[in-house]
Order: sequence, then C-alpha cells, then structure tokens
Amino acid sequence: MKVVISIGGSVIASPKPNVNYIKNFSQLIKKLTTEGHDIKVVVGGGAIAREYIQALRELGASEDYCDKSGILATRLNAMLISAAFGVYKDIPEDLNIKCSDIFIIGGIKPGQTTDAVSAEIAAKCKADLLINATNVDGIYDSDPRKNPSAIKLKEIKSEKLIELVEQVHKAGLSTIIDPVAAKIIHRNKIRTIVLDGRNLESIEKAIKGENHGGTLVS
Repeated sequence: MKVVISIGGSVIASPKPNVNYIKNFSQLIKKLTTEGHDIKVVVGGGAIAREYIQALRELGASEDYCDKSGILATRLNAMLISAAFGVYKDIPEDLNIKCSDIFIIGGIKPGQTTDAVSAEIAAKCKADLLINATNVDGIYDSDPRKNPSAIKLKEIKSEKLIELVEQVHKAGLSTIIDPVAAKIIHRNKIRTIVLDGRNLESIEKAIKGENHGGTLVS
C-alpha cells in the first residue's frame, strides 16, 4: 500500500522531544517498509509551534508571520524523525519534487497545517490511505476537550467532516483536521483514518486493515 502518515507534533514533541517514541515510530516504519508498504511521513509542529506563535502574536506579528514560525517548528520536528532513520538531508520546503523523493516532510506554506500537506501528498502520489496520527483517538461529534459527552464516530463521510471542522484557518490551529485538508480529502476521495498516534499498534493495524480504534473518513 501507498500510505501517508501525518504525525502530530503533539505526539512526538510536546512539551519536549519524546526520543523513545521517535525511535519506536521509526522502527515501525522500517518494518512496514520491509513488508512492502510505501510510507511517507508528514510531521506537525506541536507545542513548540504554538508557543512561538503565541509569543509572536503578543509581539504584534501578523498571522502570516506567525504561520511561518509554525512551519519552522514542523521542520525542526521532522529533523528528529529523519535523524531516527539516519537520514540527515534538508527537509523539503515544497512539493515540487517527485513522489519517490518524498519521505519525511513538515509544513510548506502559510494558511494551512501539515494536515493539508499530508492530504496534498496523498492526492499527488495517489496514496491508498492517509493516516492522521494525533493525540485524540478519533473524530467526535463535538470537541471532547470541551464536551465530556462528545461521541466518537466510527465512520464519517468526507462532506460531513467539512461541516464539522473549524472553517477559519489561523496560525497554530489545533483541530482534528484542518479545513483545507478536509476539502482536499473530499475532493480527491482520499481514504483517511484518524487515530491515536501515541498507540503505534493502532497505526500498524490501520495499515493492515485491522481494528484500529479510530475513525474512518469515507
């Protein structure tokens, strides 16, 4: 399978780099690759991105400038993942490269999160599956951090996902999937699974078509 994994910065580096997790994640990707899967990894910014964005806002920076700092944070986190594979190349800064040259990447441009980058790659490379590995175990009918009665959805249609997510992008946006990504997923009919990335077994099960405990976007 061709798989794009969007791994949240909140999973690998919040509040500081989780070296053990990063090592285990890289081992899983190596294992899946030896089994014949083509894996591409997109890395988010997490806490460090939001901390810099908030500081810049307090200093009067524009949203575009704040977004650029968040993108730098995603690339910093991507360097951690890359190092775990023994790959010390520069992190790509755009998608004007062949699919075969995409392995580990972070943010690209203001106005979207790495969710959108992963969706763009999934569309560009005709991926069989997009996995959004975050710090929430799926998509809920409302924000579970604000509503303890929120219900997790086993499956959701992509058009309903667009209605559910926050529609206005701002730097440091923290949502289950950003609005740009939701529209790309819908437009390109990308099979997507949102799951708890802290559980590496869930990622492996999703790729192997087993019960992953997350939410399928169809």
